[in-house]
Amino acid sequence: MQLPLILMLALLLGACASPVPQAIRVAPPDAPSLAAARAVPGEHLGQRVRWGGTIIETDNLESATRLTVLGRPLGSGGRPRWSDESAGRFIAIVPEFLDPKLYAPDRRLTVAGTMLRTEAGKVGEHPYTYPVVEADAWYLWPLEEDWRRRHPDPWWHDPWGCRPWYYDPRYPYSYPYWP
Repeated sequence: MQLPLILMLALLLGACASPVPQAIRVAPPDAPSLAAARAVPGEHLGQRVRWGGTIIETDNLESATRLTVLGRPLGSGGRPRWSDESAGRFIAIVPEFLDPKLYAPDRRLTVAGTMLRTEAGKVGEHPYTYPVVEADAWYLWPLEEDWRRRHPDPWWHDPWGCRPWYYDPRYPYSYPYWP
């Protein structure tokens, strides 16, 4: 009698499992921030980090993918937040092929791995030092969640359920529109 109950509980708990890897959801203890790694890079080489942000560029190499990421503050579960704050840019080296159409600019990404080195580069004509992370875990956050966050439901806050002349920038006409 107890065995079926235990199996049912195990199945229910397994169904609630998150698709986000554990290394992304939980920050490593004593992990340096991106700002600290940029300020004193030699001090943090070889340490575990968990950084995230929005993708700037995706380059596929022969045996890895190189992602340039604009760092953003991480929220609960390691999700990069939409904000104007940034601690800078970093480069993530992922040991497999990632499709550049999926890992496209402005998509949110979180990586966990080891800080390998720093790399000199440029942002426009400005010299820039990029911390480089060898990623062993990464998560591309779903696109529809990003879209909903930037475009909330326009009818949600209307107590009467309608706004007769609401303008939605996704459509070329204001409501109501009759052809």
